[in-house]
Amino acid sequence: MGTVNPSTVGRPRDPETTAGILDATLRLLAEHGYAATSTAQVAALARASKATLYRRWPNKFALVADAIRHGLRTANPVTPRTGDPREDLVRVLENLIRAMADTPLGGAIRAVISDAAHEPQLSAALQDVTIEARERGPMRALVLEAQDRGMLAPDTDIGLLLDLMLGAPYFQLIVRQVTPRPEQARALVDQLIPLPSTPHPGSRP
Repeated sequence: MGTVNPSTVGRPRDPETTAGILDATLRLLAEHGYAATSTAQVAALARASKATLYRRWPNKFALVADAIRHGLRTANPVTPRTGDPREDLVRVLENLIRAMADTPLGGAIRAVISDAAHEPQLSAALQDVTIEARERGPMRALVLEAQDRGMLAPDTDIGLLLDLMLGAPYFQLIVRQVTPRPEQARALVDQLIPLPSTPHPGSRP
């Protein structure tokens, strides 16, 4: 079976019901792990029927991936626009790290990563989530705005910079097994997009 985009599957009903199911999924993943979490448990915790789940998600892989997507989107429901893209990036990263540290999102991510190595469908679904976060999440637009304003050189590898910026808290969470701290967001932005004394040549005025 090919990879299914959970956001387009089924016939979503009440958005609050959908959010409640996804929140329940994150909580169970964080508390019990991927293998020990069942759709029946999710339905019971969310006070929804299994039929309600399967109208929205065709399988557990799709549900889990959409729960991670939901957690990431909830961390930054609106892109901040202060007029300073560096400051906006700090806020987005702070929100992401705070969600990893203070909500079930961080535990859920830890729970699914090891299983994804042995579950091709789960791995493919999570890959879709990470690509979406990197390519269509709030950080890319802010990094490009910083580049346009001369805070980054015109030939900066934007994809690599996003990998470093997004990857740092994930590395701490998954590899080092420590909880990232929101105050690290500013230090990370300062390291990757230092305040230039003069605009880089070739940038927009």
